[in-house]
Amino acid sequence: MIDGANIYALSLVPPVLVSLLLAFQGLKTRYAERGRLFALLMFLIAAWSFFYGLELSATKESAMIFWLKLEYLFIPFVPMVMLFVVQQYAGLDTSLSRKQLFYLLPIPIFTMIFNFTNEFHGFYYKNISLNTEGAISLLNLEVGRWYYVHVIYSYLLIVAAAIILIKKLLYQRSLFRNQLIFMLIALLIPAISLSLYVFDLFPVENIDPTPFAFTFTGLAMSVSILHYRMLDLMPIAHEHVFRSMADGLVVIDLQSRIVEVNPESARIFKWNKMPYGEQAEAVWKAYPDLIKLLNRHTSDNLEMEVSTPDNSRYYLISNSLIKDYKEREVGLLLIIHDITIRYQMQEAIRQNEEKLRILNAEKDKLFSVIAHDLRGPLGSFTGLTEIILQQPGDIPADEMRQLMDGMNKSARSLQGLLENLLIWSRRQRDDVQISLASLCPDVFINDVLHLFQEAIASKMLNITTTIQQVKVMADEQMLLFVLRNLISNAIKFTAKGGSVHIETARHDDAFACVVVSDTGIGMNQELISKLFNIEAKVGRAGTDGEVSSGLGLILCKEFIERLNGKLIIESEPDKGSVFTMLLPLAND
Repeated sequence: MIDGANIYALSLVPPVLVSLLLAFQGLKTRYAERGRLFALLMFLIAAWSFFYGLELSATKESAMIFWLKLEYLFIPFVPMVMLFVVQQYAGLDTSLSRKQLFYLLPIPIFTMIFNFTNEFHGFYYKNISLNTEGAISLLNLEVGRWYYVHVIYSYLLIVAAAIILIKKLLYQRSLFRNQLIFMLIALLIPAISLSLYVFDLFPVENIDPTPFAFTFTGLAMSVSILHYRMLDLMPIAHEHVFRSMADGLVVIDLQSRIVEVNPESARIFKWNKMPYGEQAEAVWKAYPDLIKLLNRHTSDNLEMEVSTPDNSRYYLISNSLIKDYKEREVGLLLIIHDITIRYQMQEAIRQNEEKLRILNAEKDKLFSVIAHDLRGPLGSFTGLTEIILQQPGDIPADEMRQLMDGMNKSARSLQGLLENLLIWSRRQRDDVQISLASLCPDVFINDVLHLFQEAIASKMLNITTTIQQVKVMADEQMLLFVLRNLISNAIKFTAKGGSVHIETARHDDAFACVVVSDTGIGMNQELISKLFNIEAKVGRAGTDGEVSSGLGLILCKEFIERLNGKLIIESEPDKGSVFTMLLPLAND
């Protein structure tokens, strides 16, 4: 037997070296706090293995007991620190709390103290003797009560750590699964070796295989750290952040398979089941623009609407390449950010801009009417009064009648324009109130025809009516305004000797119709398409030079639509026009 050297002591050199290597690896700056805790675990294991090697290499009982006591400066704390490492790796806690230390630290401290003072009470080892019968001298240890406390405590912590990893392994679906497997292997190997030693199942008596087992634990840790970069990206901690993000996150591998999805993404796309392993093209076949984004190998984004039976939301979807530590592309990350509020604000701004544009156009229209259309009637009225004033004597009755007739026409034209402008102004202030009632259109038709009887007579128009008694739901002032404008236009744009026909009838089960048709000058399709465009200049003179601004017809259409009706126009040049107003039937 050679003092200080034997095969068992030498076999502990690899776990010491591997543990120290991993400890230094964990202390690298880029690993920050999580690396320090891992480095502490590896240092404890290295120290335990080192002093156990010295115990095995010693030949004197006093030296062996001395090294055994030094081992217990580190052994009691290994299970606790191992649990903390797994806990931190799993993202359950990013730092050690005082509460955890308060509950877990006392037993390791008492274990260390009882081992150091064992010769005074035998509480940890009942008896320690030297066994020289084998190839090397070994301590024969008869365990005491506190030894079982330490063993049970260690088992509980190892089992707790294993449960954490197994639960995460069953749940984890991403590329980090292999890290979990090697981490679990690294945890179970010393647990199995400890069981062999505690239950006397190890073939070599009085040899604790646990430090030797740390050789394989170190190898498993090495694979997890160096190959799978365990400390570069704590996968389960990553998962914790990944799942708590307010934005939708989807990870896609190089085979275009979905490998990770957070709950927000499932909510956005209404997935009842996470589509792990499914092809992204199949999952998002209803969104071709999104598929195009996936096929791009550069970072890009798109705005997309996601519609559901309940509502529609708008999202900004960005893609980002995922690269490993060697800058190799390993997947794609989609970030789905809800921009519905921003989109709605932009849409509101766009609508306000459109309203402002229309208001400016209506303002220009108003100025045009004031500057041009009102100038004609006022000019005629002024001219006629000047003729009267310039006459040297009494004006003959026939001539006076003609002058008064011209003044009357100018005044009526001016009155019509002012009424339209007044109503347009009220509409701009939202001052047009609707009071629905059951009304008979034929009553208003007779009133309007009576109003225009002089114009009808002067043009010698043939006015005919076909009246079917119907009742509509309408506002009295709006209905009167529309009828006055439609009939006035028919008279205005029909030449002398022409015809105007007015008809009321039941259109269908829901609507009644009022039809005003004439044999006037008519309109082409281009003019019809511009009738209700406030920016277009559609005003033209009547067959007798009557003024027309086009504003009245725009108001007619708006009033009819506010009464839940519809205005239909049919016309051909030189053949006349047909204006059909549909209004809801009254229930009575």
